[in-house]
Amino acid sequence: MEEAFGAKAYDHSGATEIGAWSYECRHQPFGMHVNEAMFLVEIEDLETGEPITEPGKKGKMVITALDRMAQPCIRFDSKDVIQWDPDPCVCGRTFRVIKGGVIGRADDMTKVKGVLLSPAAVEAVVRSFDGLGDEYELVVERPGDVDHITLKVELQTGVDRSQVEPGLRDQLRLKTNLGYDIQFFEYGSLPRYKLKARRFKDLRKQNKT
Repeated sequence: MEEAFGAKAYDHSGATEIGAWSYECRHQPFGMHVNEAMFLVEIEDLETGEPITEPGKKGKMVITALDRMAQPCIRFDSKDVIQWDPDPCVCGRTFRVIKGGVIGRADDMTKVKGVLLSPAAVEAVVRSFDGLGDEYELVVERPGDVDHITLKVELQTGVDRSQVEPGLRDQLRLKTNLGYDIQFFEYGSLPRYKLKARRFKDLRKQNKT
């Protein structure tokens, strides 16, 4: 987009019910500032609902729009998963930063090996590698007592797996704190979806029956 339009692109996040509540500054600190002049953002534990105040812990965003009068939103359950950045932004603004932006959706999160996994985080990693295709498949199984995660990805024509596998494993571990059985396929081998994609499959319940 930046190359096509000759302009710098910035990220922001918002919702119809509450408006645009966050934005990237010009330093783009791998995250977004919360517009705390107009919004009160709280983070709740995904399981207990207890408030999270410490940085680096993921939780569900609950937001209050301070400027809405005709249709006030008080502690609106956005279902967006975010975390506070422990470091202030170098731009000098005192508005807090959510690290990595919106990480995922609470209704998509699932616990794997005791760790909360966001399929959206895996998708972001896969799509960040130029040597991989757009399609992928993420499968969680429990063949025994331990969860097993398989990630199926496609290689672009002419790309060798050795060119992307080490970096892909490192980024997955960094972004999700989990290890994966990565399987590589030829470009065009994985299913294509015309309507709603089903790239994430949790088969653990099926394995119990």
